[in-house]
Amino acid sequence: MKKIKVLWFTNTPSCYLQVNKLDGKNSYNGGGWISSSEKVIRKNKDLELAVSFILDKQPQKVEQNGVIYYPIKTQKKNTISKIKCRLKTLIMNPQKYERSTWPFFLDQFKYIIEDFKPDIIHVWGSEQVFGLIWKITNTPVILHLQGIMNPYMNAYAPPGISWKDIVKKEQGLQKWLKAYYEQKIWKGSIYRETEIFKGITASLGRTDWDKRVAYCLNPQIKYYHVDEILREKFYNHFVRKLPKKLTIVTTISSPPYKGYDLILKTAQILKENLNLDFVWNCFGNINPRTIEKIIGIQHENVNVKLMGVASSEQLCKMELSATLYFHPSYIDNSPNSLCEAQMLGLPIIATNVGGISSLVTDGKDGFLIPANDPYQAAYFIEHLANNPNLNITMGENGKKKAYNRHNPQKIISQILNTYKSIIGIE
Repeated sequence: MKKIKVLWFTNTPSCYLQVNKLDGKNSYNGGGWISSSEKVIRKNKDLELAVSFILDKQPQKVEQNGVIYYPIKTQKKNTISKIKCRLKTLIMNPQKYERSTWPFFLDQFKYIIEDFKPDIIHVWGSEQVFGLIWKITNTPVILHLQGIMNPYMNAYAPPGISWKDIVKKEQGLQKWLKAYYEQKIWKGSIYRETEIFKGITASLGRTDWDKRVAYCLNPQIKYYHVDEILREKFYNHFVRKLPKKLTIVTTISSPPYKGYDLILKTAQILKENLNLDFVWNCFGNINPRTIEKIIGIQHENVNVKLMGVASSEQLCKMELSATLYFHPSYIDNSPNSLCEAQMLGLPIIATNVGGISSLVTDGKDGFLIPANDPYQAAYFIEHLANNPNLNITMGENGKKKAYNRHNPQKIISQILNTYKSIIGIE
C-alpha cells in the first residue's frame, strides 16, 4: 500500500533538532504532547511525515530522522521590522491587521504544499495562522483542537477583574503598552480563529467541551475523538509516597484565566482560617505582580512558592512527594499538566470548567469545584490531607484511567484511523 503523506502544522518546532540543541524551548508550554506524538508516529511505516512551524534563521527544508521539516519565516526580520509590526498591532483594527498578514504566510504555505504534496494536512491548534490553509488547497485539512480562543477570551479575566484593571495596574509606558498590545493580539486571534473554523470540515478533539464548542463554531464540522500522548517521563511506573507536610503542586502559565488569583485566595484561607501548615509549589512561567496587586495577596505571605519552569524529571520528583495536584483555571480544554499528575497517582482538585469533567470524575479520582470558589478548594485540600486512605485510593483511580486514556499505541491507531477515514482508505 502507498504511504499516506501527512503534513503537520504545529505551534512549536516539535522534534526539530536545531531547536533542541539550542535551547529546548519547544518542549515547554504546548510542545510536549506534539513532540511525543511525533516520536511515536514517525515510526509508522504506513506514513510519510512532514512538519512545519514558524522559526526564523533556518533552512527552507530539512530532513531529520525520516521527517521533513519546513521552518516558516516570520515578518519580523530585524529590530525595525519588529517595532513596525508592534506599532501596526497597536494602531490598526485587529481584523484589518490580521487580514494584512495572511498573504505573507499563505505564500509560504503554497510552497510547502507544492513541494511535499500531502494527502492530508493536520493543523495542531487554532491559535496560529496555520488553520487558514484551507483557503489555498483542496487537500483535506483537519484541525486538532487544543485551546480554543473564542471561549478562552470569554473567560480571560477572573471574576471581579477586567482587562482595564489589568492594564491600569501596569506602571510605566512600556509595561502599559505591552498589556494593551496583548489585548489587541487576542482580539486579532479571535477573528482569525473564527475564519479558520469557517473552512475546516474535520476536527480532532478529546473532551465533551471541545466537541460542543467546535459544533457551535461550525455546525457542519465532523468530529473525531483522539486523545493526547504525554511526555515520555510520565509513563514510567513510579511509586508515590504521601509527605508528612501538606504539599500542593500546580503547573500553570501567566494568562489571568489560568487562575493564579484562586491559588492565592485559597492559600490565604488555608493559612489564616484553617491554620494549616503547608507549602504550595507553583511551576510555570507565572508573572505574579499584576494579579497580586489587584487582589492584595502576596505569594510569600501565604506559603506559595513560585518554582519557575521545570523539566519533566523535576516535575515528576516534586509531584511524587506531593499530597495532591490543584488545577485552578477559569477555562481549559484538557490540560496535560493535570493529566501528567494523574499518571503519577495524585488525586486532583480542579475547577469544573471546559473539558476538565472529561478528565476528572468528581468523588472518584478527585474533586471538582466551581470556578473562583476558594472556600470549597480549601475544604477539599484539607479533606485529602486528613484522609490518607482516600487520598491514595483516588490517586490510584486516576492513574488507571490516565494510563488507558494516554496509551500511545491506542492514540496512534485513533490518528491513523482518522486519516484513513478522511481520505477514503479502508
